[in-house]
Amino acid sequence: MSRRKKKSLFTRKKVSKPKYTIGIPADSEWKTMPDFASFIVADEEGNQHRFSIGETAFILPEGVLPDKLHHPTAYWIGRIKEIRARNDEDVWVLVQWYWSPQEVNSVIKSFDVSGCGQYERIMSDYYDYVSTASFCDHAAVMRYDERSIDQEVFDSDDFFCRFDLEYRARKILPNITRTACCCGVSYNPDRDPVMHFCPRPTCCAAYHQECLQRPTQRLDAAARARKFIESWPDTDEQLSIEDLVGSRPCRKRRKGPESSISDPLEELPEELVKAAQQQIVKGVQAGGVVGNVKAVVAARQLIYRSLLDGSLPTDWKDKVDIEAAIPPKRKSSPVFVCPQCQSLI
Repeated sequence: MSRRKKKSLFTRKKVSKPKYTIGIPADSEWKTMPDFASFIVADEEGNQHRFSIGETAFILPEGVLPDKLHHPTAYWIGRIKEIRARNDEDVWVLVQWYWSPQEVNSVIKSFDVSGCGQYERIMSDYYDYVSTASFCDHAAVMRYDERSIDQEVFDSDDFFCRFDLEYRARKILPNITRTACCCGVSYNPDRDPVMHFCPRPTCCAAYHQECLQRPTQRLDAAARARKFIESWPDTDEQLSIEDLVGSRPCRKRRKGPESSISDPLEELPEELVKAAQQQIVKGVQAGGVVGNVKAVVAARQLIYRSLLDGSLPTDWKDKVDIEAAIPPKRKSSPVFVCPQCQSLI
């Protein structure tokens, strides 16, 4: 499963004297202006870039010159909600803003910016009318649900959004404590080296290494790997691999010579088992912002269902990213126990 290729095109326009307008529309005037589905901005080379309703864009902040290339974090980011115009040269956009963590902190003092990454933005319910002359390029902001076991992977320099801001209520959703570590501090993908994730349905949470405890029981490498697999994303029950095999309906239990195999995992592809045996981690030193959560979870789910059903789908390779599950350059991490369910993580 290949990651999408990043594009870093920014529309650059030469500095010119602003064309005369009568200013930002009032709400009463906005309602009378004809609406459009899209608008076009030309760059300094004359190339035309079309922006449409529903798309997200980089927008020049006040005081930032349009004829120079800036770092992506220097731009404002907004979602296009409506497009209206007084005439062909006086076009305006109703923009729903993504706020930076620092901007959120300016209205909610308790919001801790130290738990946010430099590419993190917060989706607000705050809107403004913005001239199309301020639009620079298309932007993408990935939605990041930290508790999701199916979160798509994105690069460390992609913009992402974990929270929403209700501006008038001065409220952040979801509650930060829902996704934070047991210490109450949020995961910062620019700072935290390794976060350990527990995929159990009632857990689905990541923890700083320094906030976790080591297991009291000493296990060899093979036993640890088996315990990792048995931290099932499908159930909160403490079920062993043998428990699942024993719960198969009689008609699905294997007969003949194969029934003498002592380890049910030996019937499964080695690379699938190896993927499921990995610790689920994320962080600067652990595979990036999202880490290997989705890939390892997918491998464990396939094993869980195959042990119950007695068969593995023929297209299993399409359902799990083996390469993402086993980062080639990552060093092995210490073993810990989940503070909620006590599973090995």
